[in-house]
Amino acid sequence: MVHRACFLRYVSTKILKRLEAKKFRGAYDDASKKLLLPLSLGVSSVTLLHVLDRHLQTQKKNSGRVSYNIHVLFIDQSAFTLQREFKNALEQARLRFPTHSFSVVTLDEILDYESPLLEGILMTSQALDGNRALSRPDKLKALLSVLPSATSRLDIVKILRGKLINAFAELHECSFILFGDSTTRLAERTLAETAKGRGGSLPWLTSDSMTSKGLKINYPMRDLLKRELVLYVAITEPSLEPLLVDGDSLDNVPVSSKDTTIDGLMSQYFASVEQNYPSIVANVVRTSDQWL
Repeated sequence: MVHRACFLRYVSTKILKRLEAKKFRGAYDDASKKLLLPLSLGVSSVTLLHVLDRHLQTQKKNSGRVSYNIHVLFIDQSAFTLQREFKNALEQARLRFPTHSFSVVTLDEILDYESPLLEGILMTSQALDGNRALSRPDKLKALLSVLPSATSRLDIVKILRGKLINAFAELHECSFILFGDSTTRLAERTLAETAKGRGGSLPWLTSDSMTSKGLKINYPMRDLLKRELVLYVAITEPSLEPLLVDGDSLDNVPVSSKDTTIDGLMSQYFASVEQNYPSIVANVVRTSDQWL
């Protein structure tokens, strides 16, 4: 039987210690420090938001000040992926965490930031032949429609999502991006990218880093398994479950929803492995860290 209070403290301590190691928590010399938290409404990002919110509440109670502010970003991919209905869960998140800023953007808004590059690709796409006046969402759908496989479509969606998050953070002058990826999710990504022949990119996809413009990217939940986060959400009071949407569904591209992706296979594999062999999951992530 898990002792509720001890387990909640265990999870929050794991997260806050990693932030402290990166000199993130700090003192109160820069209360305007802003972090961007991409919210998928899965157990990982919801847990991260809850832990940071409690941390700020404690700071406010003890000193009357906070050392950072949170800006929550949700990306609506419903026009391009099998994203389950999220509006109710998102509204519950707004009500649960009223002191934080929330923004919702659609995936096709990346065309506003990466317009020259993506417009060039779109203009050469066979899907646009004879119809150059498509709306912004339809342009992105056209690009995805000509890709040869579910894996390649998912890759493009993830790449565009990452670019949109970075662009949003820079536009809103955020100092950090905190991703809620667990050890399990990072292990999935490690093997998936390796299987695609992109193992060399892993240091920038699974480890703390900094962009060319000085934006710091951190993974404060990299020492926690997904099953631990599922338990955290289940025993938190009041319940966090109304804030949840199946996060894994965000990775599926509906252009060919029956196709299996490499990412989907890795997710299924580690879902079973972490139940009986959690050390294997952690070892995969530690191995990728050695490539830095």
